[in-house]
Amino acid sequence: MRLKAFLFALSLTVLAACGPMVRTARQQRAAGSVPATETTRVPAAVSATTATSTSEVQAAADWVWTYSQAHPEGFTVDIRGREVPTEGISVAYAATQDRHSKEDLGEVVSHALAHDGYVGGWWNSEESLYYFDSVRILPESNPSEAVSFALENEQLAFYVLSTGEEVRIDRVIHPHEPEPSNLDGWSTVFLAGTIDNGNSEDWQQTVAAKLAGRDRRYLLYNPRQEEWHPEREGEMDYQVHWELEHMEKADHILMVFLDGSQSPITLLELGLHARSGRLLVVCTPGFYRYDNVRITCARYGVPVYGSIDEAIEALP
Repeated sequence: MRLKAFLFALSLTVLAACGPMVRTARQQRAAGSVPATETTRVPAAVSATTATSTSEVQAAADWVWTYSQAHPEGFTVDIRGREVPTEGISVAYAATQDRHSKEDLGEVVSHALAHDGYVGGWWNSEESLYYFDSVRILPESNPSEAVSFALENEQLAFYVLSTGEEVRIDRVIHPHEPEPSNLDGWSTVFLAGTIDNGNSEDWQQTVAAKLAGRDRRYLLYNPRQEEWHPEREGEMDYQVHWELEHMEKADHILMVFLDGSQSPITLLELGLHARSGRLLVVCTPGFYRYDNVRITCARYGVPVYGSIDEAIEALP
């Protein structure tokens, strides 16, 4: 599916303009909110880089709290200029996660004043709680930077201010989607194998779910598009070049041959990368060219596994 550069081709949730921020991957617990009459807690020590006074933090926190009461659906604000930005990509910092009440606002505001000066709020209807975050606003013209920052801060999504859209992030990159500009600390894996024009088992989703629970950080390149339109002009060329490029730059290539499939393109890719030292192949005797795969892999030292679970276990 071909979307604007910053719209990932993932499921989008359209929210109100200047709408809510979204929670991080670790924000799973619920806690009671604090009545509006309570005093905002201000940290004893504010970062020396800002020389921000306690009174300034208190005033900004009070202003954010008042603003949030008038915008229960969510917001993003500039606490230095007391303004509401209307353009950019708003991404929350992990450092201020799980701040959901007025008494937490001092910490959020202190962090924001020491960094970018922006605070976001969003209503979690599942928990009936309002969350506050120190946020960074990145240019909409460079969504890759927003992706990198969101992944670095363990965010599940970011928010496009000009369009009022929430863009989900699942650590899987598909064709036509922006990619992180910084991959330091990430291990990239290309998911090569049976697709059968989208009619085969979605084993790529299984791999993504299993790797999500591991301590190591993986970014997956998945060539399977949610909606494949080969009739579009240039689409076939784009898809093939995307796959070739991402297989060449991936740290590892997980290649899966499903029983009952023909997988001619995957066989071609096996030949291209058999000498790369980056292949992990899943193939069983039920695949019609199993012996060809087995013999070729043995010749070039490519490990062959009997299941996806075995291959994932062996993935560095």
